[in-house]
Amino acid sequence: MDRSIPVALLAVIAVAMAIGSGSGSDIFAPEQPIDFSHRDHVRGSDQLDCALCHSGARRSAFGGIAPVERCMGCHRYVLTTNPEVMKLRRAWDAGKTIEWVKVYALPRFVRFNHAAHALAGVACDSCHGDVGSMARVARVTDLSMGWCVTCHRAQGAPVDCLTCHY
Repeated sequence: MDRSIPVALLAVIAVAMAIGSGSGSDIFAPEQPIDFSHRDHVRGSDQLDCALCHSGARRSAFGGIAPVERCMGCHRYVLTTNPEVMKLRRAWDAGKTIEWVKVYALPRFVRFNHAAHALAGVACDSCHGDVGSMARVARVTDLSMGWCVTCHRAQGAPVDCLTCHY
């Protein structure tokens, strides 16, 4: 069997990942359109579970973000004069969504499924860090192929290339 095709394919994937993921060592904590504090919602008196706002994480490939309607379920009545909640209210009144800045993004050729990880019992903070302690969410892991493979090996999860790549 000619091994040059699989070797070439792996080389292309490695180069694309290096280009697509940057250095991987930078802490990335983008400013968001609303200064939302996970610390207040997760660690404070609210004690909200990740899945309340990121409901897709347990049932689909994408974690998703809560729609404005979900936020307004509480903020119709709670902290209504807070400037950040007022931004939320303006979006709600205008029928608009909040354009959150993505903190984690994988290259397009990587297939990641939140539901598979949630069903396997992988805690959110394994990949996202202690978000409940963050005033502003930061990317704390590089989610590089090496980082993921190391985790998969430690957990006895598949490390076959087709597990994660199209």
